[in-house]
Amino acid sequence: MPIHEFTCNSCHHTFEILIMNREEMDLIRCPKCQSPDVGRLMSAANVSVASGSSSSEPSGPKINSHSCSSGSCTSIELPGYKR
Repeated sequence: MPIHEFTCNSCHHTFEILIMNREEMDLIRCPKCQSPDVGRLMSAANVSVASGSSSSEPSGPKINSHSCSSGSCTSIELPGYKR
């Protein structure tokens, strides 16, 4: 699904929106203050690797992740990426 992450340049609220076509990009407003002055953020990709894979460990920096206690949300920390 094309879920895009935005930040409001007026109130600095961060939010996500499901966008199905390019015309919807022009209609985006901050859900908190209704400002049309929003900027798109670079979102981290979601990658899954099957367990028991015979491939070797990937090279490069490790990605640290943690889950909420409810199990319904996940955030990750990427090396060099600040929010």
